[in-house]
Amino acid sequence: MHTYQFKALNIDGQKVQGTIPANSREQAIYGLKLKHLQPIYLQKKQLSWLQRYHSNIWTIDWTKDMGLFLRKGLSLLESLQVSKLRLTKKQQQFINILLDGLYAGLPLSQIISKHKVFPKLLVGLLKVAESTGQYAEAFEDFALLKKQEIEFFKQLRTSLQYPILLTIMIFTMILGFNEFLFPVVLDFFKSNNFELTNTTIFFLKFAEILKNTLKLFTNIPVLLILSLGIYFSSKITKVKYLLSWLFFKLPFLGNIYLETLQSLYLKSFSILLQRGHHITQAANYSADIIQNDYLKNQSLLVEKAIRIEGKISQALADFLSLPKPIYNLLLTGETTAQLDIYGDICSQVLKNKCEEKLKKILAWTGPILVSIMGIVMILMVIAVVVPLYDQIARMD
Repeated sequence: MHTYQFKALNIDGQKVQGTIPANSREQAIYGLKLKHLQPIYLQKKQLSWLQRYHSNIWTIDWTKDMGLFLRKGLSLLESLQVSKLRLTKKQQQFINILLDGLYAGLPLSQIISKHKVFPKLLVGLLKVAESTGQYAEAFEDFALLKKQEIEFFKQLRTSLQYPILLTIMIFTMILGFNEFLFPVVLDFFKSNNFELTNTTIFFLKFAEILKNTLKLFTNIPVLLILSLGIYFSSKITKVKYLLSWLFFKLPFLGNIYLETLQSLYLKSFSILLQRGHHITQAANYSADIIQNDYLKNQSLLVEKAIRIEGKISQALADFLSLPKPIYNLLLTGETTAQLDIYGDICSQVLKNKCEEKLKKILAWTGPILVSIMGIVMILMVIAVVVPLYDQIARMD
């Protein structure tokens, strides 16, 4: 289905404009005539950045507002109208598309599925809401899941700011010594026939390697070839899977990243089960919340495995690389017909583990990097001062 922009004359001869959803131009014209409008301009609407990209921060606030308005007793159409008050013009255009679709008699889940602003997760939640009337719960559940996802990665970035800053300071310090101090010192040592210590020789060799590396990365043809290689490699599915898999192999952070995605998946899975989705549907929709190509591909296999083998906990554990204790909890939930409850418990356990590991990394990384910076500075001072001291001692 497409969205058409139109300008038309109403029965009073006045010009009106807006959008109308339709599968073809002919269907759009027919829809306008049903509204007693005579089209004078009709053009398929081009997708803006809003429709091309997945959910942004504004979608969380919007779905929270929708849940609140529906809880207060407003209808779905009234809630959509009121929700536009806090949105920008481009965001309001999207809400108008939803309203036009609803006025045309289309279900909300079908309209949203045609535009890539929201992932399949919200589409799945709305499909159940359309049969149960629980629209408020659908919007609130989506906002909760997306908020948890964004908050974790925000926490991860905050935890890494200090270590990254210290690492940049260390490299800047080394680069400054290499570019400004060591060339002068080296010339002075050579002109006065200084005997160089092992530390000085080491830093001189290191400075030479660093300079050659910097020359390589400041070479425009090399940078262009490297950039093009990375760009085209990112378009290859197998390469994307490989890079996504390598994220899980990073020291310390890889395990935290994996457990976070597992936690998000299980939280989504349990919420969908609580809202009345079938097991396979919950598995399919939950895969969309995972922002990693490799694990998303693995999670899509969960649905297939459940359908063929019927072992829910085993399928989740095998394809999502769940640890043994989590698998045992899920198995207990499966055998007691409380998989939604135990899935939520497992999600919270994984989330707590991630938060504890992040705190430990932050507690240890800072002191370690400060120590490394101190050692590098001491070695640099030794590399410069010791030959001078040795020469002065010989002169005496």
